[in-house]
Amino acid sequence: MIVWLMDAVGPGMASGVTDSQSRAITNAEALIAGGQAVSARVEFAYARIGGSRLEDGYQRTGTGWSASCCADGTVTWTPLARAAS
Repeated sequence: MIVWLMDAVGPGMASGVTDSQSRAITNAEALIAGGQAVSARVEFAYARIGGSRLEDGYQRTGTGWSASCCADGTVTWTPLARAAS
């Protein structure tokens, strides 16, 4: 299953999982605009649900964006830098 992970940091910490890229971005922007976060990250991931591995979790892909608040209050999104393989 494909999911989008959202992690925000700042005065508070927040994280979430959704099946919608736009919902993850909207939630991150709301946290930044509301002053609960100074930056956020939205990343595409695969959900690992039990099966033969007997463990649940998410496999991050490194594909996504990081957001930060500019001095004028707008949110700027930057693609995540992929690690060299």
